[in-house]
Amino acid sequence: MMNRLLLVLLAAASAVSIGCSSTKKSTRGNSAYLFNGKNTKGWVPANGGSWSVEEGVLVGNNGRDWSTNPEKSGSWLRTQRPYGDFVLELEYAINEGGNSGIFIRSALEKNPAFTGYEIQILADFGKPPSKSTSGSLYDVVGPVRNMSRPAGEWNQVRILAKGAKVQVSLNNLLVVDTEAPRSTKGFIGFQNHDDKSLVKFRNVRITEL
Repeated sequence: MMNRLLLVLLAAASAVSIGCSSTKKSTRGNSAYLFNGKNTKGWVPANGGSWSVEEGVLVGNNGRDWSTNPEKSGSWLRTQRPYGDFVLELEYAINEGGNSGIFIRSALEKNPAFTGYEIQILADFGKPPSKSTSGSLYDVVGPVRNMSRPAGEWNQVRILAKGAKVQVSLNNLLVVDTEAPRSTKGFIGFQNHDDKSLVKFRNVRITEL
């Protein structure tokens, strides 16, 4: 009798375990790599600049024409389709004196930093936080703390965009938590700022919500 009861309990535990594994697998199934580590398939360059893939890393340089003019765009690389609600996770590295950014919910026309939002990337380790330091929603809200690492080192970014809510985590600290209603759907992109900036991206993953 005890043996039969033990078998029943083991079977029930196994069923629960299988059910939990299926749920976890389904959740992971909503995630996808936006950058395949081999080429720029799935991405569209705009307004010049150079993009290449080196040892599994997306590299941008020789950017041009960037300004703070909301009506004019410089060089950037964007996704083929727009995204609405999502979690975007990636790593980036920027050279000494470099400038770049991550665009979210941006339009094809005009300046993507103003049609959507730009999460700022700078080689600004140790500088006080502001609306233009690393991790900020550029020209909108600064991070609570500048968490950027020294030039050349890899940084981890997590961006949550859900409705008007936008959260930015930089190197495992939530640095921006705000309402950003300017745009709730658009393209994801990377800024190629100028010919003195070299930016690298890897492990670019999106989970649509």
